[in-house]
Amino acid sequence: MDPIEMTMPAGDPSEPALGRIDGWPDFIDRVRAAMAMAAAHPVPLYFCDGDFSRWPLGERSVMEAFQQWGLNSRVTHCVLVAATLDELPRRHPRWVAWRGTWAHRVKCYLADPDQGPSLMPTLVLEKQLGLRLLDPISGRGLWSRRPVDLSEWRQEADVILQRCSEALPPTTLGL
Repeated sequence: MDPIEMTMPAGDPSEPALGRIDGWPDFIDRVRAAMAMAAAHPVPLYFCDGDFSRWPLGERSVMEAFQQWGLNSRVTHCVLVAATLDELPRRHPRWVAWRGTWAHRVKCYLADPDQGPSLMPTLVLEKQLGLRLLDPISGRGLWSRRPVDLSEWRQEADVILQRCSEALPPTTLGL
């Protein structure tokens, strides 16, 4: 992955608008770069996956990017949609703890059971960048800056969200 193609501001005519993701390590590197981009230029974020078990959500650099994203803008929001959220506390405890502080802007949703299997691992930085795995087993997919792709991926998330239920409460209430 050429780091320049992920970090240049959107709209530069010399940058490519579409490219391939060649496996899970490449996808993970691109998620890191996308989050660095979101930290520098905050926009609404949309995450979709079956369980987020292979994402780098809890890594220190990604957590720092999430924190900067939250601090650099008061109007952005983040939506996370999954078929199951069981893996988040186990694999990404730092992210879950951070989300407790930012729950007013970071919402987690469970997809309707019949939609869960169709969730493709996707990250959309609104109007800037999108990552989409077409084969979640091998981690192969596409990254795009094309407005048509970003709009389509965002609309797909909106359709799924219509039948989702909010999940992963930020605090645990006890008696």
